[in-house]
Amino acid sequence: MVDRIRVKIYEFKSRHSINLPSEFVRDSAFPFKPSEELLARIDDNRIVIEKLKK
Repeated sequence: MVDRIRVKIYEFKSRHSINLPSEFVRDSAFPFKPSEELLARIDDNRIVIEKLKK
């Protein structure tokens, strides 16, 4: 089980991205599916990503 992994933030012009390694997203505990809409928010000194509630 891969429940934490080091990542980097990348900048390209006005966009930023975080790449998640395949062993992390293929883990059975990973809660998101490809193309799923998510909500990202800043909470103190953290980024929290969660499923978008419809």
